[in-house]
Amino acid sequence: MEDSRNFLDELLQEVEAKEATLHLAHVDLVLGEISNLEEQIADNFEETEKEKAILDDWTLRKNSKLQERIDWMTRKLETFMYEQSEDVKTIEVCNGKLLRRKQPNRLEIVDMDEFMTNKNLNQFGTLQPEILKPNLNMIKAYINTSKRVPLGVKVIEGIEKFSIKLNNNKEKDNGKRKNGASNQYAYQN
Repeated sequence: MEDSRNFLDELLQEVEAKEATLHLAHVDLVLGEISNLEEQIADNFEETEKEKAILDDWTLRKNSKLQERIDWMTRKLETFMYEQSEDVKTIEVCNGKLLRRKQPNRLEIVDMDEFMTNKNLNQFGTLQPEILKPNLNMIKAYINTSKRVPLGVKVIEGIEKFSIKLNNNKEKDNGKRKNGASNQYAYQN
């Protein structure tokens, strides 16, 4: 009986060892599958990035062509606007406006030493002990009233600027333009 018990014990141990081996093989198989799935995820992200780059490139090419058309049409509108008399500053139509505006003159202190030789410096800036801070608005007001440009100051003539303002009255949904949206483009001469 003892022999049969030893035989059964040995057989049982053999079966348990095979089961443990099968469990380890199953664990190894599951780990291999997880590794494969993680590689697929990484490949998906890599493929998505490639596709995004292709779409971005296509969008840039398509939009650059559209922007070239917008620029060409705007130049045509600007030419039309300047063919009108000088007192016409705005042309309004149902899809938008053509605008012509002169920008204000700009001032620039070109030579601070020469600027400091002006009489009545307090008219041109803020005096603090040992420091003079030129105030361009005060200088501009002085030039407008006296019609004289202080020494060391340069007046940069304002340029005429052309712009268009679009009235987009088309109703669109899903993140696109809605009623009342407005686009404005400005171009300088």
